[in-house]
Amino acid sequence: MKRLLCITGVLLLLFNSASAQAVLVEASLRGEVFYPQGSTADTASFAYSYRLPQFTGEQLQSEAINAYFAAYAAQLVGTVIPQKAAELDSLPAAGEPAYSVGLDYSVTESTADYLSVLLISQEFLGNTLMESWSSVVFALNGIYAGQPITLSQAMGLEQAADESAQDTASELVYGLVWQIVLYEIGAMQKAYFPDVTEADFRRAFTPESDFYFDENGNFVFFIQAGTIAGEVEGVLTFPFSLAELLSAIGKG
Repeated sequence: MKRLLCITGVLLLLFNSASAQAVLVEASLRGEVFYPQGSTADTASFAYSYRLPQFTGEQLQSEAINAYFAAYAAQLVGTVIPQKAAELDSLPAAGEPAYSVGLDYSVTESTADYLSVLLISQEFLGNTLMESWSSVVFALNGIYAGQPITLSQAMGLEQAADESAQDTASELVYGLVWQIVLYEIGAMQKAYFPDVTEADFRRAFTPESDFYFDENGNFVFFIQAGTIAGEVEGVLTFPFSLAELLSAIGKG
């Protein structure tokens, strides 16, 4: 989802606050859109609801993060939700359960350095319930303060746009996670598709963006449900500490 966003203005500011404090959830941006147009919660055939975070504090970081999610909500209403409704082959008939999508969030880490937000979308389309994740990690101090950051930036491998650093970080994580997948396939620990290949795995996973921080400061990488393993496994997660990642490339 975040690849679709084009955030300008305040989100492009570079803040220099060495003593930034962790921001706290103050309120949420909420909304609900019904289809067909003009229908209500009781009459709609399709409903899309969302809840996105807003944060306290007068720091510029909080203002930038709030602006990011305000723009996110605007794009949901203006582009994403209409596209989703248009993609549906048909809507349920009168008397059948309405189709629905619910987008919610969880703040998975909030420290003086980082704010990590996991966005969870649940789709109910007929007899199927599908869950998908996206994430945004914000720096709260340093040259990226107030901005979403990538894996290579979070690992401290780049101080500016640097394609080689992104390649290094991505290839490192591709290798580490694929080793775990191969082990779990061999041990029959998860219901991976029997013909899954490394190419399939790479198509399903983008390390630079498909991660969040947990409460222990670990990088948690995720692969969407139903892409390389059965839906029954849900979203696949692979946690690593920063020390583990850096030691794998001789930086630790």
